[in-house]
Order: sequence, then structure tokens, then C-alpha cells
Amino acid sequence: MLAYTVRRLFSSVVLLFIGTAVVFGLTSISSNPELLLATCPPTRCGAEFRSEMIQMYQLDKTIPERYVSWLGDAVQGDLGTAVRDGRRPVTEVLGERLPKTLLLAIPAFVLTALIAVALGVYSAVRQYSVGDNALTAFSFIGISMPTFFFGLLLQVFWGVWWQEWTGTRPFYVTGYHNADFMDLVSSLTLPVATLMLVSVAGESRFGRASMLEVINSEYIRTARAKGLPERKVIFHHALRNALIPLVTIWALDFALLLSGSVITETVFAWPGIGSYFLRSITNYDLDPVMAIMVFTAAITIMFNLIADVMYGVLDPRVRYD
Repeated sequence: MLAYTVRRLFSSVVLLFIGTAVVFGLTSISSNPELLLATCPPTRCGAEFRSEMIQMYQLDKTIPERYVSWLGDAVQGDLGTAVRDGRRPVTEVLGERLPKTLLLAIPAFVLTALIAVALGVYSAVRQYSVGDNALTAFSFIGISMPTFFFGLLLQVFWGVWWQEWTGTRPFYVTGYHNADFMDLVSSLTLPVATLMLVSVAGESRFGRASMLEVINSEYIRTARAKGLPERKVIFHHALRNALIPLVTIWALDFALLLSGSVITETVFAWPGIGSYFLRSITNYDLDPVMAIMVFTAAITIMFNLIADVMYGVLDPRVRYD
């Protein structure tokens, strides 16, 4: 296991290096500050501004030369300057926004995992029952519904209709509020529920399929034949092996949540990494865009490595020799 982990760490570094090169090249081509300078009128963007932009983004150099320079700074912890945020360091801006993204990501991930496993086990154990059919319908609706539509639907229901019916508004529909704990919970509820919808719908289907495959295997029939209680058969013998396919899904989902859900954070005006990423793209602020994309690539690679290691923990039969 140790040798495998070391090999994967080395390959992850190589993969991250290749990924940053590709991302930097595509970002430099698609969001070229030279185009902004070319279309900006001289009265607004004078010679001094143009010279500053050329120096800041090294526009007098080729893309490979700029990448080497950026990589050297990034290794030292310098991810560039957020021009649209008062020319502050990107690391400082992301350091302020990452905790707010974590406030959404961690509750959404934990609740999604628990609910999805519970629904998957229930559906598999009671296959083709009324409850299983109802959960299947819910899953199809959740997978099919666009995230932005569900978020807007929650905003309309709780922010407009519920207030008209009862005269109260139990949840904030936009923004980050932290006057006290209940205030924070009220502002978290709707965006967390939006993030959970698609994830619960998809993961519960994976969980159901995995549980059905496991509970129909021979060793489960043997456990039942020995007279073990059904609860122990399901939760001790079947569930542990059924979780293995879900580990990969969880790794990818958590990495996506940590990198910031662009749509959800934008809909709810949440000051996290996702909404900042979209704002940076629209403002041609390249350093934050590059930093967030590299961060996303790094955590995706890292959580995939964690998922591979977890296979061996969940199933001792898995070996990496």
C-alpha cells in the first residue's frame, strides 16, 4: 500500500503539472487581456494603463514563457494579483472566500452521503415496493431538474409565497448572514438544499444498484443461511462492500463542492469561490481564474488518490502490490 501511494503521489504531481500547463494555455487564449486593451478607448485606457497591463500579465512574452514564470511564482505561493479586487493578492482573496465555500460544501456533502446511503439501502432491501418506486421517481426528477431552476424555485417559494401566506420568512434567499448561529443556519439552508438535490438523487441510485449486486451474492446467502440477523447481514456484511463504488462518487462530488459550485453560489449570491470564479471570468481577471482552476484540479487529483486508498480499507481483498 505504501509503495502504491508513493507511486500515485508522484504520478499526481506529473498530472497536475500537465494540467496546469493545459489550463494556463487555454485560459490565456480564451481570456486574452490584449483583446481588452485593443477595444478599450484611449481616453479610458491611456499609455500608462496599457504599459501596466502588459507588465502585469507579461503580454510581451509568449504563452510558454508566461507559463514558466507563473509556475515559478505559484510554487513559491504567489498566485498572482486580483486586479478587480483592489490589486490584492489572489491568495488573500481566496483565503477569505474558501471558508464560506466550506460552509456550504461540508454540510451538503455529509447530509448527502448519509441520506443517499439510507435511501439506497432502503430501495435495495425493498426492491419494487411502493417506497422504492417513489424514491426512483424522486431520483429521476432530481437528476433531470437543473440546479439553477431548483434554486430559483426555493427562493420563490420561501421568499415570496411563504411570506405572503404566513407573513414570515424563515430562510434567507440570498447572501451570507452570520449575526448569530441561527442567522447562519437560515442563510445556509436553501443553498445547501440545492446542492444536495442532484447529489442525493444520483448517489441513491448508485447505492441502490451496488446494494442489489451485493445482497444477491453468494456470501450474503451464506450469511443468511447461518441464521445471522437480517440487520447484521445488511449493515455489517453487505453495506461495507456496497460502499466501495460510492467512494469514487463521493471523492469527485466533494472535490467539486470544495472548488465552489458556480451555479448555486451565483443564484444565492453566496460570497464563495464559485461565484468569484464566474465574476473573474466576466471581468477578464486571469490570475484568480487560473488559481481557482488549478485548485480544482489539485483537489480532484487528491481526492481520487484518497478514494483509491479507501478501497483497500473497505475491502481487505483489494491489494495494490
